[in-house]
Amino acid sequence: MVATEKICEYDTSSPAKLKEIQQWFASIIVRPIDAKSHMMPVSPSGVLMKHEAKNYIKPSFSLRPDQRIELYNQQYWWRLLNVLQDIFPLLVRLFGYTDFNNTIGFPFLVKYPPDHWSLNAIGANILHWIDDEYCESDKKLVFDAASLDLAFNESFVAKWLKPIDFTDCQDTDLSALLLPKLYLQPSLYLFDFDYDLFAFRQEFLLQEPSYWQDHEFPELIHGKKRFVLCRTPRNETVWSELTEAEFIFLKQFKTGSSIEVACDWLEDQEKHIFDEASKNLHMWFKKWASRGWLSMQDPFKLNGID
Repeated sequence: MVATEKICEYDTSSPAKLKEIQQWFASIIVRPIDAKSHMMPVSPSGVLMKHEAKNYIKPSFSLRPDQRIELYNQQYWWRLLNVLQDIFPLLVRLFGYTDFNNTIGFPFLVKYPPDHWSLNAIGANILHWIDDEYCESDKKLVFDAASLDLAFNESFVAKWLKPIDFTDCQDTDLSALLLPKLYLQPSLYLFDFDYDLFAFRQEFLLQEPSYWQDHEFPELIHGKKRFVLCRTPRNETVWSELTEAEFIFLKQFKTGSSIEVACDWLEDQEKHIFDEASKNLHMWFKKWASRGWLSMQDPFKLNGID
């Protein structure tokens, strides 16, 4: 039975003055700092910070109240921007540190401030932000680069489900595994790009972001490319290129499917897809199983998703 009580946002037994101070403090530190890392001079109430801060903070031996709160404002943004830069190394190299902060970092974090205990989740909504807010001509590349960076980050910390084991099955006998529903590992991501973004990213990451401000970008080789990215049982994030047939067949298990249902689906596909899959199906399943890509555990139920 779902609880219907309203969850309080703060402890109602706490003094009202403490709540007021905490709310004021939070309202100040989350406001973006300027290009020189200075705090906004005017408070949200319209009063100069050098005057309003006196109502909440005492001076130290060397700093005024507004200077003391400015330190917290700076640390809040420096920390969040640094974490965001670590999560999205390809994006940072495409833009450079300053443009990344101004074009993506600040506006993204204003719309989607941290709402999770772990800063590792800070970039979870960036694809929504790019889709809604980013309007430049390179939007597709920026979106794809963010998708790839995010997958590398999330794959490393995703749950590892007990993988299915085909080692006891003969090459011609998968009948015992035809009916159970199979799922992809939560750490596995499939990408269908119009260019080789993996090689592009790998080349980019060989140099620091500042290097690319004065040098030509790596060549982005165009052409349809399909990839799988996954964390291994040894906690290494690896990727490989897939054929079109293997890619779309493996994708059938993203939300859960039995082999029987996936094979029925395959019969309705284009001839070249059907022919390649029919020829390589047993080898694919052996490979997927050896790499731990498939599980009988439902990741959606494990995460509390209906």
